[in-house]
Amino acid sequence: MSGSGKKAVETAAKAARSMIDWDGMAKVLITDEARKEYANLRRAFDEVNNELQTKFSQEPQPIDWEYYRKGIGSRLVDMYKEAFDSMFRPSYLSFDFCYVFL
Repeated sequence: MSGSGKKAVETAAKAARSMIDWDGMAKVLITDEARKEYANLRRAFDEVNNELQTKFSQEPQPIDWEYYRKGIGSRLVDMYKEAFDSMFRPSYLSFDFCYVFL
């Protein structure tokens, strides 16, 4: 992922962590069972959040067009490559950039 894409993922993760008041919610829990369920919820949230940060902060592998040309044939692969190259793929901006306009 490009530098601005990584920055966007990092900023979103920080925002998600700061939007949840884990300590504030923990203070209102009364029973041990509620505290146990709360700990499970927080652990699950952290696991999912960590997986999203690592999975979506990596650059995708480039397509090896030559590999497919050998197995399928040049004509068909060239058609797919041309279609793939013509697709619009958005680039993501850093959230810091967005705050300038707010």
